Amino acid sequence: MRTKRRSQPLIDLIATLEDLYPGSSVDLGLASSNGTAFRLVPGPRRPRIVVPAKSRRAASEAMNRPSMNDSFWRSAPRRLLSTALSTGFGSALMPLGLSVGPSPDSISDYLSEAVGEPVLLSLTVGAARANRKPILNVHRSDGTEIGFAKVGLTPLSNRLVAHEHRALLSLASAAPDGFTAPTPLHHGVWRGNQVLLMSALRTDRQQVNGQLPIEAAAQIAATTKIQVVSIESSGWIAELHRSVEQFRATEDERLALTLDRFVQTYGDLELPFGAWHGDFGPWNLALTSAGPMIWDWERYDLEMPVGSDVIHYVSHQALRRQGDLSAARRVLEDSCQPALHRVLRAADLPGFANNPMALDAIVIAYLLTIAVRFTADSLTPQGRPVQSLARWHQEVISDQLERTVTRALERP
Repeated sequence: MRTKRRSQPLIDLIATLEDLYPGSSVDLGLASSNGTAFRLVPGPRRPRIVVPAKSRRAASEAMNRPSMNDSFWRSAPRRLLSTALSTGFGSALMPLGLSVGPSPDSISDYLSEAVGEPVLLSLTVGAARANRKPILNVHRSDGTEIGFAKVGLTPLSNRLVAHEHRALLSLASAAPDGFTAPTPLHHGVWRGNQVLLMSALRTDRQQVNGQLPIEAAAQIAATTKIQVVSIESSGWIAELHRSVEQFRATEDERLALTLDRFVQTYGDLELPFGAWHGDFGPWNLALTSAGPMIWDWERYDLEMPVGSDVIHYVSHQALRRQGDLSAARRVLEDSCQPALHRVLRAADLPGFANNPMALDAIVIAYLLTIAVRFTADSLTPQGRPVQSLARWHQEVISDQLERTVTRALERP
């Protein structure tokens, strides 16, 4: 099959396998149980994942990744594929795969040495964006699961993988009892790239979307000491100031000027600052009978306005739909503010929960943080896909700042 006829997801998977198995050839053909071979699921046109061709158990388990983002229609195809892979039907329905030639220093060799036994790998590659990195489901040769591994293949993804390792160690020290985070199993460097192997989080119940994890958001904030300080004296605003300096006198100067205006408007306002997950959403959570499990801690930070995680949870996916300011206003003002009120009360901060100015400021502080992240990511070699999203968030912030200033003037 010629490269020009291959789908972009297949091209991305082949390129990633070539990075993970340096010096090898990666060939498309019938999936084989010999050597290093992967089955394309569900097929070469739109592959979602490659799974080991030689282990039905590992392949089936790799497809089973429930989260609170599930709906029946979202999870049903995955469950059907998992069932098919556990039987002989998998090879009949999905016969094509990728075979990988010998590699002198592969990620399989590295992880096998790290865990002390041979491993089988499944691989997913996310959408093209600055922080994209391969996620490997790691199994023993008999198919039993060991965990998940992240491999940084770019400067940004390497920083994120290293940061997630530090975050998981910090969470283990904090010992929260309201949620479960992965346990680091191994952290090291392979061919100059960060590698983090962590325990898998597996749920024992069916997922139900739409349930806001208020207590978990409050507990994340409390994994560090919550401090009440003015916005202008916070470490959070100091870090944003450092980050936006690179945008001044560029096309993104609007964001730097908006931050200046935010500080002029709200700088004296005191807010509670605590930790946040940084990508707290149903796609990174699963419910269990004992409480939520939360993964993907690469954006964890120790100083952020309390309640920011639940704003992200409620608004992030809605705000990715660009161009409709009315819709953005509805989700930020009609949905986020009530959820924020609940988190602040759960965190035993009722004075802030009942302060409209504080609620407005926390919402805009969250938007500024995300806009700075997107804008900085858009300047990396792999970051162009988020450029329009970054500019859209800048527009939303300006709109929200105008509206909150107007509301403040109208209050008695």
